[in-house]
Amino acid sequence: MLTDDMKDLVAGTMLCFAATINEDGSPNLSPKSSLRVHDDTHLLFANMASPGTADNLRRDPRIELNCVDIFSRRGYRFSGRAQLFSDGDPLYGVLRRDVAAEHGDSLPVYDAVLIEVLNASPVISPAYTFVDGVTEELLRNAYHGKYGVQPLTAS
Repeated sequence: MLTDDMKDLVAGTMLCFAATINEDGSPNLSPKSSLRVHDDTHLLFANMASPGTADNLRRDPRIELNCVDIFSRRGYRFSGRAQLFSDGDPLYGVLRRDVAAEHGDSLPVYDAVLIEVLNASPVISPAYTFVDGVTEELLRNAYHGKYGVQPLTAS
């Protein structure tokens, strides 16, 4: 289900957004900086500060995630079903250690949220479709300039 391109994009995206359904049926949108690929069919993130998202998923496990590379103006929308794992579960323990290794021990992890990806579809800028000659490289360069940043180089 998850292609190499999808996995690379998730790994390189610093912020994704998770959509769940509130009890009244309204949407809940929550940023996720801890999203990672778990395996070929699952994504995983840490519930650090999203009690509404966790409550929604306990009641209704449907979730959608949107991950977009802001420079290439492309990404993926993932739809699936979530399961929450807490302290004492091996999956929680592994994710808690990963978060601590990346950010230190100060960030709480209340749950490991495992998403079975049931559908994935591309998200692309209209520029790829409607602007002649647009390439990923051109968009990357344009948006690096727009945001006033330089790309990271391999050392």
